[in-house]
Amino acid sequence: AQYSALDRFKYFETANKETMVILHIEGVEGINNLERILSVKGVDIIFIGPYDLSQSLELPGQVNHPLVTEKMNHVISSTRKKGVAVGTFVDDVETARKWINLGVQYIGFSVDVGIFYEACKDIVVKIFPEKKE
Repeated sequence: AQYSALDRFKYFETANKETMVILHIEGVEGINNLERILSVKGVDIIFIGPYDLSQSLELPGQVNHPLVTEKMNHVISSTRKKGVAVGTFVDDVETARKWINLGVQYIGFSVDVGIFYEACKDIVVKIFPEKKE
């Protein structure tokens, strides 16, 4: 098969070097198995899903609940000790800064629909300053 303009052997060599392996920890079971997960060779990033984690902890949507942040901090410290980067999802700039300051290096910011909505809302407010919402 022709996967790119590169020779197929060169393609696979390049793809293997340039592909990131990102594993998601999104629940209590993942946290309970974190040491085993971190023993897997070749993992580049452990990505924490805060909303799924909050659901797993029976705190749906409460991503700032102390128990959720405690579990996230545990994943961050354990992962960084193994020399693996950590990522997470955030909804806003303030939360991004908070997690970056706590050692997160990879940020998933909002979702495309949310970003598009906020941009459109800003445009409407600029055109019609009297409309705040």
